[in-house]
Amino acid sequence: MQLISGVEQNKGEQMEIKLNDGKTFEVLSYQKNSFELMIPFKRLYDTAVLMDQKNVSNAKIVESSIGKENVLYQFKTVKMLGFETKMVDDSNVSIRFAFEEIPATEMELAQLRAKMELQRNVFLIGMNHANPEDVIRLCDELEEWKKIKFPYRKGERFKHNHKPYECLIDHTSDVAKPPDKSPALYKEVTKENKPKYPEWTKDNEYNAGDIVIHKGILWECTWNNNVREPSELALGWKKK
Repeated sequence: MQLISGVEQNKGEQMEIKLNDGKTFEVLSYQKNSFELMIPFKRLYDTAVLMDQKNVSNAKIVESSIGKENVLYQFKTVKMLGFETKMVDDSNVSIRFAFEEIPATEMELAQLRAKMELQRNVFLIGMNHANPEDVIRLCDELEEWKKIKFPYRKGERFKHNHKPYECLIDHTSDVAKPPDKSPALYKEVTKENKPKYPEWTKDNEYNAGDIVIHKGILWECTWNNNVREPSELALGWKKK
């Protein structure tokens, strides 16, 4: 038997780490939150980038023999601290990776922050198509107008001096052209504003570039004199 990091390994048995993406690597030795591999030097970078939090958290180091597999060690939720390398010969290198456990509270906070950011992004996208009354009511939730060289797109909404505005054309913002002084670039969202896009109606004829709402989906017409009903199978329409 060979003793490796406090674990007895029989001849013919092999230790390997199974990463979450399905890749496996033969392990020379391991300790708590650490393991060592031997790999070709040319594979050093490609191997190192695989050892991220997503791939190593809850990964297992196993000992395999004919017909069975024993779990020797399982990582908890971890992030990499770093790694050390040592040349074995002209073409191979040993590399030891070190990790540290992430407290559950820290992980929960990170997940909550990511969820809140996603929800906010979805909210802001929705505000670009919301009724003016809702935009006015939720004005405080809009992002502030970015005055220094921000690439605004037509239809984007934001707030400036506690009022909601909508971008009229694609352009880059300029501190000298604020929304309340630049009617060619922006308009204030008021209750008198009509909905941004009309509902598709059966008796209308549409031309290339027209945008309509049909069954809750935005559609753009791609040819002229189009009387077809928008759908994924209908020629002359594409989803926005």
